Amino acid sequence: MVNRRISPDLKVTALRLWELGWDVELITESLSISRASIYRWRQIFEETQSVNRPPSAPMGRPRAIIRAVMTAIVEVYNNKADAYLDELVWWLAVHHDLPISRSALQKNLVSVGLTHKLLHKIARERDEEVRAEFRAVIHEHSNGEHADFVDNFVRGERYSMVAAITVEGYVSTRVIPGSFNAAEFYDYVVEQILPDTNPYPGNRSILIMDNCRIHHNLELLDMVNTAGA
Repeated sequence: MVNRRISPDLKVTALRLWELGWDVELITESLSISRASIYRWRQIFEETQSVNRPPSAPMGRPRAIIRAVMTAIVEVYNNKADAYLDELVWWLAVHHDLPISRSALQKNLVSVGLTHKLLHKIARERDEEVRAEFRAVIHEHSNGEHADFVDNFVRGERYSMVAAITVEGYVSTRVIPGSFNAAEFYDYVVEQILPDTNPYPGNRSILIMDNCRIHHNLELLDMVNTAGA
């Protein structure tokens, strides 16, 4: 899959044609661009009077911030493996004096390869270390009285599944314990769906999702547009 860089002139042409009354579908077909890209360029132009976003302001000491973010997030996941992105933002602000937006945090995680899948793996390994320590303590103090146990009904662990399907059948699936959140869904699309897509109007170049809250993700939209879908 080849990422396509779209020139500012082409973006301006698309917006100008739209302003002149051209149908959006005709513009996308004529210029080989996506509908989402046109809407995004229009929003950027209305905010900045330019089709390109202005460069971000310097963050200052980015390496120190990234190290602190990684350390704090691993600490959170060691204690709560199913933490949400909003909870991580709150944790960084309150406990580490690092105010950061959800989108900026997610970009930091992606840039260092610290996906939710890896964080869950770290948490599971940590849980196994704790269990091993507990077993060692029990082994050292194995003498004692038998405990009385009462069997109680406990609902089993809940799992969630997401899948991509075409007219030809399933393309990919992912099953996780608990529920999907925006970051989990982002990882799934980037890791398992986008590698199998092609620039529009090729085969598998259109991605359709429902109006679920976790699908409303600007970073995910940027990744899909970069892929040309």
